[in-house]
Amino acid sequence: MKSIKEVIITEDIINKSKFINYLIPVSDLEDTKTKLDDIRKQYSDASHHCFAYIVGNNQEIQKYSDDGEPSKTAGLPILEVLKKHDLTNVLSVTIRYYGGTKLGAGGLTRAYTKSVAESVALATFTSLTNYTHLSIKISFDHIGHVEKYIRDHYELLDTTYDNFVNYTINIKSNESEEFQNSVTEFTKGSAEFTSIKTYDIYK
Repeated sequence: MKSIKEVIITEDIINKSKFINYLIPVSDLEDTKTKLDDIRKQYSDASHHCFAYIVGNNQEIQKYSDDGEPSKTAGLPILEVLKKHDLTNVLSVTIRYYGGTKLGAGGLTRAYTKSVAESVALATFTSLTNYTHLSIKISFDHIGHVEKYIRDHYELLDTTYDNFVNYTINIKSNESEEFQNSVTEFTKGSAEFTSIKTYDIYK
């Protein structure tokens, strides 16, 4: 399973009709609906806004719309391309400006398939990665080595000071053990670690 890193836009002219495809990474269903509405508003004068989306780590949510095109000639072909490439957390919208020439069911299916396939071919893919928000408590004696190590290699989210120095970092979960071993060595075994939360994200 994979997703995409950034928005891809492609455009085709087929038998005088203009097809503009947007391939958009989304985080959840609400995000998907918001971005779909934005596209519809941006191209409010278009003949059709056909779309498909897949959301969820196991592709749990799938939906498509032909938006007035003949049944299963637009939204479903878009969805099939997304599924073929094992994508999730992705929205594909193809905007059509009708050019006056009818394409027929087969022609429409080929046009919408081509539109999204061209966008997928340009995409940079991401994979599902598990991250941990990790808290680290150290004495002031070790701040120099530890803070430089964190800033050079990891995402520092927060630093607070009381009787100790407390860092919160965002780290790939599979790198946590190596990180803790290094900090333990820097602090001669005195560092304390607490896992705050873990989460999955396509990145």
